[in-house]
Parts: sequence; structure tokens; C-alpha cells
Amino acid sequence: MTTGSSEPRLRSAVLAEVWASLDGVEVLSSADGGPLTRTIKKIIDPLVIRTAARPRLGRPVLDPAAAADVTELLLADADRLRATAAWFAHLKRGRRALRITTGNVQDVCFPLAYELATGFGAPGPEADETAAAALRDLHGDGETAGVDQLAGYLADPRIAADLTRELERRWHTEAAEPASDRDTALLKSFVDEVSDPAWRALAGSAAGHAFGLALRLPGGADAVTLVVQEISGLPAPDLGLQRGDRTAVPPLNRRDETGAELLERSVERRVRATLRRLAPDERGPVADLVDDELARVAAGFGLSVPALAACFALGVVLAPALRPLDGAPPAGVPEFARRLNAQVAREGYVLHARRALAGATPLTPRPDAELLRDLREFAKQFLSRLWVRLHGFDVRGDLPADAADVRDLVTGVVRSTSLDLRTKVRRALVARLPDLEAVS
Repeated sequence: MTTGSSEPRLRSAVLAEVWASLDGVEVLSSADGGPLTRTIKKIIDPLVIRTAARPRLGRPVLDPAAAADVTELLLADADRLRATAAWFAHLKRGRRALRITTGNVQDVCFPLAYELATGFGAPGPEADETAAAALRDLHGDGETAGVDQLAGYLADPRIAADLTRELERRWHTEAAEPASDRDTALLKSFVDEVSDPAWRALAGSAAGHAFGLALRLPGGADAVTLVVQEISGLPAPDLGLQRGDRTAVPPLNRRDETGAELLERSVERRVRATLRRLAPDERGPVADLVDDELARVAAGFGLSVPALAACFALGVVLAPALRPLDGAPPAGVPEFARRLNAQVAREGYVLHARRALAGATPLTPRPDAELLRDLREFAKQFLSRLWVRLHGFDVRGDLPADAADVRDLVTGVVRSTSLDLRTKVRRALVARLPDLEAVS
């Protein structure tokens, strides 16, 4: 690469020369090896060089100092640009899978790919799911027709009244009893061993549903808390499952929800999630989707398959150990739970937060309180994400095949929860960059 020139140079030539030295960015490159025009317009200028804040670096002809600065900025961002190229491939596949056709794919996905690269680094095992979620956030549900049909169906007063009666009937038909000693023993065995025999015994039992249904009894929350403490060795914090000491019958319509508690989400909200997860040609009539959801709502933990309810019961037992701000859990906590907590606690932003709490160094320029609250409520966020994942399994008919699948599922949910918080920290720091540059 030519460096140290004392003559002004065309900006396009500087960009092409630096770009040619980067590997792994082919999908962002033109046939001659330089950056695509849209790469410059959507990524390099606004996000890497940030020409709005550095107008001298956006001129058609660059003096030697400006050329050197452009070169330095691009090379310093090389890893993120490679990750951006990799994320773009996942986003293109995600658009096809979600049948999104609005907007030019490069105009829409280049900035989004860079944002994912900033938040998550190079794509990992859950990249397709992360890309799909980002596309849904950007485009909305993308299922307007299905949502409109659902809204129209539930808006009919006679239908809504019939469905509400049916929901009440199914809810009270399910026999709620305290979880038995055998249920507790099966769950504890899997938490301790994480083995295939222990998983087969737990998944083949009604233990998961039993724990979920027990929450509907008067004082059910306290009873389940005692089981959680017996297995995990830790008192259970507020896990966001229900508002009171027993699970209330979820409302039919979203407007009637009284909070964000997991087990009291409305039937409408759950069916909306189903519409997002299923392609139009995979869905039945809206009436059938609502009926399917009524069956799930009535089951323990709102999951119709015993093995999936067992997975959620496992998450409830592991959640109290997820306290990244507190460091390592005390002795007696199951090894699986300890490893999950360590996975989060060793993150750089968590270590920074713990130092901030111990001294006077702020975690970020502004939203320390919100970020620290999120870290303190990590268990609640983990369970929310786990339930959503399991509901998706239920809708699609998927099941963990063995203990390794269950372990990977739970570990992946912990990882994605942690990455979301890491992204919040990074965004807060990025928001502060213009102030820092102004005084530099």
C-alpha cells in the first residue's frame, strides 16, 4: 500500500487502496476489488469515517494528513468490517426466509449488518436467529395480514365472549396440585447430572407441568420457591412469572394485560408471536391458531409439551444463580448453574460494572442506573428469553433431543441475554463519542 505521499490524492483512490488490503469483505466489494458505492454511502462514510463529524475526510480530494486519517480509520475498523460482511450474508438469508421484499437489500442491510457487528462481533452459532430478530425489529412483524385477521377475529364480541369462557373452562379443568417429592427429585437429578438418563426421566414425566400448575394454587409461588431453594441452594428472587402469589388467568386481549409477567401474557400476544414464527403457508386459520394457544395457556408454564415445560422448570431452578454482579455463587450451588453464572460474570462490561460499584468510576456516561438494574435482574431477563424460545419450539413442534441439546439451549439463552446487555453498554459509549471527540 502506498503511504506517506506528499501530494493530494483522490478520495476514491485512497479508499480503493485501503480496501484492497482487507480480506473477508468480498460481499461489500465491487468487481474491481474496491468498496461498493453503497458500502461507501451506507457504511464507510456515516459509520466508519463519520464524515458528518469530520467533513474534511469526505472531500473528493484529500490532502496527505486527511488521506492518512482515512487510511487509519478504515484499518482500525477492519475486524468489524469483516464481521459486517459476515452478518450481511445472514441478513440476506433472513430476508428470504421471512419473505421480506421491501427496500433495496444493500440499503437496508448494510447499516444493520454493521450494527450487529458492533453489538455482537463476528456471527456466532445463533447468528441466523439474531439476524431474523433484527430484521423483524426493523420491518415490523411483516405479517400484517395475519395480525389484521387476528384483530378482526378477536374484535367480534360473540367470539371474544365464547373464547373467554373456553379459556376459563380449560384453565380450571387442569388439575393443580403441589409438585410431588418425585417431581422435585427428577428435576434435581438433571440439574446435578445434566445426563441423558436424567433428561429422559425428567422429559418423560409430568414434573414440568406439575411445577407450572402448582403456581396456580393459593401460596403456589412460595411453594415453588421452596423447591427452587432446595435444588439450587439459593433463595429465588422475583423472576417475573406472575403478579401475585398465584398465577391469574391470562386475558384474551392484549389491552387487558395488567403487567409484563410471563405466565399472564394475553392469548392475543402469544398468537401474534406464533404469526411471526410461522410462514404464511405453514399457518392454519386464525381460529385454529387461537384454539391451539388456549391449549398451551391452560398447560403448566403455558407450554403444551411436558419436555418443554421441564426445560422451563430447569430455567426457574437455575435462574437464582445468575447474579453476575455478585461474582461466584456460594458453595452448594449446582455446577451447571455456577458455570452459567461464570459465563456472564467474566464479561468485560460486567467486571467494569463491579469495579464501578466498588468505587467512583461510572460504567457509562449516563445510564448507569438502568444498566445496573438490568444486570441485577439478569435472572428475570434470562427466563423471559427462555420462555419465548420454548414457546417457539412448541409452535414449531421442536424438542431437545438429549441432555446436550438442553444444555446448549440454556447456555445459548444466557449468552444472548448477556450480549444484549453488552450491546446496551456499547451504544451508551458510542452516544458519548461526539462529546469525547469535541474535547480531544
